[in-house]
This record gives sequence, C-alpha cells and structure tokens, in this order.
Amino acid sequence: VLLERVRRHELDLALLTLPIVADDLQVVPALKEEMVLVTAPGHPLMRERPVAPKSLSRFPLITYESGSNTRRVLDEFFVEEQLPVRIAMETENVEIIKAMVGNGLGVSIVPFAAAAKDVRAKRLACARLKSRRLYRETGWVHLKSDYVPRAVSEVMRVFDLMKDRFGGAPPRSA
Repeated sequence: VLLERVRRHELDLALLTLPIVADDLQVVPALKEEMVLVTAPGHPLMRERPVAPKSLSRFPLITYESGSNTRRVLDEFFVEEQLPVRIAMETENVEIIKAMVGNGLGVSIVPFAAAAKDVRAKRLACARLKSRRLYRETGWVHLKSDYVPRAVSEVMRVFDLMKDRFGGAPPRSA
C-alpha cells in the first residue's frame, strides 16, 4: 500500500521493511532491528532465557500477516529450525500483537525497539532465542530521481542522527 502511494506521488518517502527491489525506487537501508520473543510477564518461557526455539511450539503464536517482509523473516526461521508453529492470530499491527501477548493470548517475536517501553514498564517480558539472533532491516524508499527533495534528505539525515534512541538492543539478561 505504501509503495503504491510513493509511486503515485502521494508520499515522498516511506520507511519500510526490506527487502524491496524495484527499478523505479531508491532504497536506503536505515535500521537493523533485533527481534526478540515477547510474552506476558511471568510466562513459563521466561524461565529458560535464552529460549530454545523448540519451546515455542508449545504455545500459540501471534504474528505478523503472511506475505509481509517481517513475517518472511520469521517463516524462514521456523523452516530452518523445523518448528511446527500454531498461529493463533495474524496482524500487521505490532500494537495489537503486544496487547494480545500482554493479555496472555499467545507469544510473539517482534523487533525489540517495538517492545522496549513495554518491557521496561513490565507489561511484557522478552528473551532472545537460543539458536541465533533474528533481525529485521528497514529502509527508506523513495522514487528514483536525479533530484531528491531537501525534505526527503533531511528526514533521512535526522533519523540517522536519532536512530540510536529507538529502543536499542535487548538487555543482556534477555
């Protein structure tokens, strides 16, 4: 949807999950976010930090919509780990994912930056996965052109200066 709005000149710039490959678009990597397991506080999975991937199969999963680039990262992980998953809910809205997880309806894997405030406020708990770290990369996308509007370049510049404030890395105890 956002890509089409950029192509129709309704948006000058979009921050989207990569990869995006298109001849008419300029893609500038912006942020590489570590993804972590999130649960309700006190969830049994939080006793085995870092969490073994096979343990995920015991609980319903609340995840991103099928077809999204973030979901693709997770699906590849599930295939590589040969994990049977029980998907309870799919949505593209991370706030809905966090609310459902916080209410004990399942577990999820989200970018730490999206859950950092909730983890610090003890509304959610988080843990790294034992086998490896998962990452989602986002990037700025705008139409290719010999001229990049100053507003576009300034937004990207300011974001780059501020990106270290966006949640950071999970705590070592995760």
